[in-house]
Amino acid sequence: MKLTPLNIVTSACLVLALVMLFSPARHIPVQKGVDVMLTALCFLAAIIAFISDLIFRKFIPLLRNLWVVECAFIVFTLVLMVILKITVA
Repeated sequence: MKLTPLNIVTSACLVLALVMLFSPARHIPVQKGVDVMLTALCFLAAIIAFISDLIFRKFIPLLRNLWVVECAFIVFTLVLMVILKITVA
């Protein structure tokens, strides 16, 4: 199995979700709901990254080009998230 940037992102999302899932419970009910939502979003991000990685692997056979395209995809996604955060907040 090839190591790609989206594999790393998928692993990081799964580790973060599992840490949040097995962290000690909070006493504030509202904060517990937010924790569950963030955990679900981390699992969703892991699934999206995994599917995106499979799609990129199917269409880009060379590993060097795959790394470039996936890194560009990650940077593009992060920039869009920052722009949305600034415009919404």
